Amino acid sequence: MKKLILCALFISSLAYAADVPENRVASLLVSQDLINSQLALHTKKSELIKELKITFDPDQAVILLRGKLQVPVEEMRAVNLDPKLGAFRFQWTIKPSTTPDGYLILEFPLQETFFYPASSKNIKEDRVIVPVQMLSLALASIRGYLAALSGDFSGFDRRTAKIKALMRGMDVLIAREKNADALDDLKNQRAGLKLQLEAVPIERKQLETMSKEVSHIFAFTGEKELNLNDELGARKNALVFKIKIAQIAPYLTGVELGGVRIIKNKRETDPQNYLAIDVNSLMASDHPSAVASKAHSPKKKTRLSPSLIIRMNQALFESQAVLNAEKSKLPSNIRSLDLQLEEDGLHVHGKYHKWFFNVPFETVVDFETTDTDKFEVRVRNVEVAGLDVEWLSKFVLEAIQKRFEVTMKGICEFKYLGTASDKSRALEITVNAAKMVPAFPDLHLINVDVRDREFIMKIGKI
Repeated sequence: MKKLILCALFISSLAYAADVPENRVASLLVSQDLINSQLALHTKKSELIKELKITFDPDQAVILLRGKLQVPVEEMRAVNLDPKLGAFRFQWTIKPSTTPDGYLILEFPLQETFFYPASSKNIKEDRVIVPVQMLSLALASIRGYLAALSGDFSGFDRRTAKIKALMRGMDVLIAREKNADALDDLKNQRAGLKLQLEAVPIERKQLETMSKEVSHIFAFTGEKELNLNDELGARKNALVFKIKIAQIAPYLTGVELGGVRIIKNKRETDPQNYLAIDVNSLMASDHPSAVASKAHSPKKKTRLSPSLIIRMNQALFESQAVLNAEKSKLPSNIRSLDLQLEEDGLHVHGKYHKWFFNVPFETVVDFETTDTDKFEVRVRNVEVAGLDVEWLSKFVLEAIQKRFEVTMKGICEFKYLGTASDKSRALEITVNAAKMVPAFPDLHLINVDVRDREFIMKIGKI
């Protein structure tokens, strides 16, 4: 059950935002199929939850969690009920939103959170809306799990202290009680408290183990750390927490959650719904945001829809650290180097200083996927005043390598391939997928692409 709650929270943590932030530097697109595969992995041994599925609804901007709740047969027999009556279908609706400070609010609309008998022929009449009191209790329990999963186990210490205090009070009552029947009842209550006390370290150990299992996905901060205002704190049917983006993409530093849009990606061979997690820079961007006014040119589609798509804004490759590293690598006779991601590739402009003149040059760089976790950067002919100056390709590739080295530190390996048959020079880049998306170590880079001011990496199963 705890793993079920974890999976549900992982899904619901991907919030919806109607507007793309001005200082967005990246977007992480998570496919519906990938999330459902994670749910199946965590619930396949569950006797309580069956057929758990997630649906992203881009029209209503909600996340729907549906499944089958199976009450254990032993529990049904204990109350003398037919075991066939112990199966229920349920729907858990999540309406997410974000705050300007990057906090995530997950609201659970009461009228859209319900269950009904699995054998029902009339769902509309038989469904039971979850009472607000029950939902509030469930969310309170989930908050405790969130705190533990983020490494805060103080709740177990508080529970231990509370049980011990109750046991001490029970000891006083037992010592004073003279009635035999009342005395037996008090002793039974104390025995129950003792069992609860013994169960605390067991439950704590289980959560500590679970916390280690999911720490590579993302970490939560407890609500006490959020310094919430009265408006957020008063939400009884909602959860509020903050996602650490670095747990998903460690190379995105100095960023925070900007929101998530539920979208349908129609560009792949098998279109499906994605959650596009927008990532904001903590600093105001000095570069224009991605433009969407130009018509997209036809692109080669991947055979299977990727499980995860990472769209990196050009601004990530233009930080001061990147530009300084690039400048130190280039020779002094190459000046005003400018790299712009466009629909047909990376456009490179600059000036070549010779004697007393600065001669402008330009070229286009192509990105071509060659193998799993590998792609090549190929420079077309470099033209300087209409003349082909092939040797300048080397410096263009070095500038590109430096931008990848600094932006995706420790994730890429580089190999120069010399001059290809088409007279272009090539740089082979091998990506360590496990480091690039540590949340999903079984996925690999299957394709790269470029758009206006965006570099796109498509990740999936092979």
